[in-house]
Amino acid sequence: MRGLDAARRSLAAALLASVLLLPTSLRAAEPYEGAWARTAKECKEQDGATSLTIIGLDIKIDGKPRAMVEQYENHCFIDKKSTVGNDTTLNTTCYEFWDDFKKKVSSRKVTTRLSVVSKDALKIDGKSYLRCPEKPGKKS
Repeated sequence: MRGLDAARRSLAAALLASVLLLPTSLRAAEPYEGAWARTAKECKEQDGATSLTIIGLDIKIDGKPRAMVEQYENHCFIDKKSTVGNDTTLNTTCYEFWDDFKKKVSSRKVTTRLSVVSKDALKIDGKSYLRCPEKPGKKS
């Protein structure tokens, strides 16, 4: 299990870095793309069960761009999205474990609702999130 936890931390760190290191103009295809968390403290924490959520429409997985929503123990690939005004509905296929995704087993269908409140505020399934700073540890 220890190796699996390390793999999860590495994946989360890589996804966060890939999203945060892109120039804002390239990263901002949709206003909900980026790294989000319930608190500023959770933006800095990459270990364990936090609310840190990464949403990207062009995240490289095995060298190929994939649209996904990444949360602790939830690796969700976006199958379909529909937007009306500031609200977007994502239909996703999710895996609890990265190895399950690799083997294409134990998936579940999940619908996620995003509501853009402002450029730095987002509601995910009705819960308020704030945009994480562009550079981890950098104070605004």
